[in-house]
Amino acid sequence: MAIFGAGPVGLMAAHSALLRGASRVFVVDKEKDRLSLAEEFGATAIDFRNIEVGEAIMDATDGFGVDCGVEAVGYQAHDSAGHEHPELVLDELVNVVRATGRIGVVGVYVPEDPGAADDGAKEGRIGFNYGAAFEKGLSIGSGQRPVKRYTRELRDLIIRGRATPSRIVSHEVSLDDAPEAYEHFDNRDEGWTKVLLRPQVA
Repeated sequence: MAIFGAGPVGLMAAHSALLRGASRVFVVDKEKDRLSLAEEFGATAIDFRNIEVGEAIMDATDGFGVDCGVEAVGYQAHDSAGHEHPELVLDELVNVVRATGRIGVVGVYVPEDPGAADDGAKEGRIGFNYGAAFEKGLSIGSGQRPVKRYTRELRDLIIRGRATPSRIVSHEVSLDDAPEAYEHFDNRDEGWTKVLLRPQVA
């Protein structure tokens, strides 16, 4: 499996994939602290600033690619130079997911993005390589899932110590400190991976 984005969602996707028996999971990002967490979960971390991602994944899978991929970045994807490319991650996944494989899109895409660089993206139109996806017979899915269906199983995995989602929690703060904490998280400041808010009880 290839997961693009090592934020809380991507890290939990990696953790879940490994719990469910994935033989190998690649996590792609540029933030060192988040990539280190991915490695702690047992994933192979890829820093896209230092390596050509598609080539690295294809080489590591003997040219076959991965069975499935997760898009956990969204429309604000940036290249290694810091330029926004909303289609970037989708194109990378189409490249590295094997024929008839699956791509799950959990990163956020919006119907309007007034600040986008091109007119299509301003209207929520993302021009990724759909032709290649069609030719490979890839299944692409998104949307909400019935999370309550998995609650009991996940609870039991946590109780038994098999699932350890708390490892991504970097800070616990009060509601008063929430704006400052969010700013750190939004700026991708090192060490700010996942923040828990602890309301004060009167």
